[in-house]
Amino acid sequence: MSDRTLTPQTETVARLTPVLADLRQMLRQGPFDRSGHDRWFDALPCLGEIEIGGVTPRRAEVDGAARVIFWNVERLRHFDAITDTLRSHAPDVMLLCEIDRGMARSANSDRVADLSAALGLGYAYAVEFVELDLGDVHEQATHRGEVNADGLHGAAVLSDVVLGEPFLIRIDRRGDWFGLSRHEPRVGGTIAIGARIAVAGQVVVMVNVHLESHDNPAARAGDMTRLLAQVEQIAQGGPVLLGGDFNTSTGSHEERANRPDEWRARVAAEPMRLLRPARHEPLFAVAEKFGYDWQSCNVPDQATTRYPAGSPRLPAKIDWFFARGLRVGNPGIIPALRPDGTPSSDHEALIVTVMPDQPVRG
Repeated sequence: MSDRTLTPQTETVARLTPVLADLRQMLRQGPFDRSGHDRWFDALPCLGEIEIGGVTPRRAEVDGAARVIFWNVERLRHFDAITDTLRSHAPDVMLLCEIDRGMARSANSDRVADLSAALGLGYAYAVEFVELDLGDVHEQATHRGEVNADGLHGAAVLSDVVLGEPFLIRIDRRGDWFGLSRHEPRVGGTIAIGARIAVAGQVVVMVNVHLESHDNPAARAGDMTRLLAQVEQIAQGGPVLLGGDFNTSTGSHEERANRPDEWRARVAAEPMRLLRPARHEPLFAVAEKFGYDWQSCNVPDQATTRYPAGSPRLPAKIDWFFARGLRVGNPGIIPALRPDGTPSSDHEALIVTVMPDQPVRG
């Protein structure tokens, strides 16, 4: 069986192959080792599939400039607030990650299908992780005694424009979430999902990216290299827009979580570190090598995280657009807020306007 991380996956289905509860329970019992994760990573069909669903697209292309949103919607737990935000901004294309299907923490609903129905959009959806428990330690405590219906967590591209030749890139298969060391057992790894979308007569490859939060900057740069090499297999030098949660925290999760005082002192010594991460995150240099720009796509020096009042977590700029061969403008950050002022997600939404009829000339 070929390694799914070596080439873009293009198999489309009307419904992802389910991972039945008995199998998820068996996997939850272990043993937890790399070979076991590799075996199931290769064996579970849903990790190589792209589900195409929702409303039949109404448009063959965007007529004129296209407004594109990227948003890590944090399980799509606060469905109504996020739906209202998306509806009010009416983007042409939505790149959304961290979308649950059949998870107790999000009411065991099919979040991507519900969102597409509410907004009248078609979608392409792929699985990042098959969840073997109820989520993180807080979700496990909150939902103790409940059962996941499907146990899937993934990402999607949504639009009322035709999503041409959708593809899935499995960025990593390291299996670091397989087991109990991170208290959230899962099978899978980070992904990118994308499609060809026609904008004013030009086809743009749009890609929704999620890089691993627990890794260090060097590992993220390696993931970025593999990701962009596979995007190039699709784009063949043509225009590309990447939107994603690149987790450019300038450190590892171990540094931030296990040595918080030392981490805070390091940030205090360089106050703009978390808002201008390029110096510490070599993935930006990787993007430049592949011909991508980010300065024109993003609001400078403004955090893209959204935490509840009193949270000890430091605001950071970890979500980005990257563009190649496109003129982009009007970058914005949309607050992730519910009507009562509490967060609808732990990430703000990003928005940018794509004008591919006037490509950048090198």
